[in-house]
Amino acid sequence: MRFRWWLLGVAAALTVMAEPAAAQLVSHRALYTLSMGAARAGSGVNAIRGTMSLELQEVCEGWTLNQRMRFQVFDGEGEPIDTDISFSSWEARDGLHYRFTLRSLRNGEVSEELRGGARLAAHGKGGKAEFTKPEGQTIDLPPGTLFPTEHSLVLIRAAEAGERHVSRPVFDGATFDGAMDISAAIGSPHPPEPAGSTTIDKVVERPSWRMRLAIFKPGDRNAEPDYETSVWMLDNGVGRDFVFDYSDFSIKAQLTRLDALPKPQC
Repeated sequence: MRFRWWLLGVAAALTVMAEPAAAQLVSHRALYTLSMGAARAGSGVNAIRGTMSLELQEVCEGWTLNQRMRFQVFDGEGEPIDTDISFSSWEARDGLHYRFTLRSLRNGEVSEELRGGARLAAHGKGGKAEFTKPEGQTIDLPPGTLFPTEHSLVLIRAAEAGERHVSRPVFDGATFDGAMDISAAIGSPHPPEPAGSTTIDKVVERPSWRMRLAIFKPGDRNAEPDYETSVWMLDNGVGRDFVFDYSDFSIKAQLTRLDALPKPQC
């Protein structure tokens, strides 16, 4: 059983950034609790439990992302399968250069390792991704491809402008599939909720939207999506919760801890 998830490439600073639109994000470290969502009969999944950590940090040249999912999947007989997925990336501030590393463990054994970089010729143009592990794998990226941080900014700017649908190819380096076609449906805006006394309450007192993203393999848009992700997205880039829907079953991720990170001294 192989798990994929949409990499929420959101990052920025604690203060106003020189972005071309209103989207102003926050560098942060978040911890989520993973649990079972829905499961169809015959899915072979009885329960899921674990955690997801996500750290987005502005650096002088761009953004870094560190994400880790550690969880157990219990089959129909109650036997656990341990999964540990670590992903890290760096994305240039101009959105044209990108580096990535993925390492996946299954029951303590390495099941997959990917490493490489990608670049786009210009905004709106195509580009190329080159894997250094395994060595020699090269993928052409179509015109209009975005990397994860820029894609998140595009989604938030679209939501702020009242758009309800955004479809773009996005490359994250998590598979050999190339730039996945991501079709995002954006819900109506939600006003800020009153802040409580905790750090989470204060950071998440922001306008937000429910977004549902259908992820398709390249050239496969007439078929069912490879998987779907639902996220409650705040206008500062924090995801309050996620649902990763793999058709036969889904995984819920609920925010349990959130820390803002400082702006770099450049």
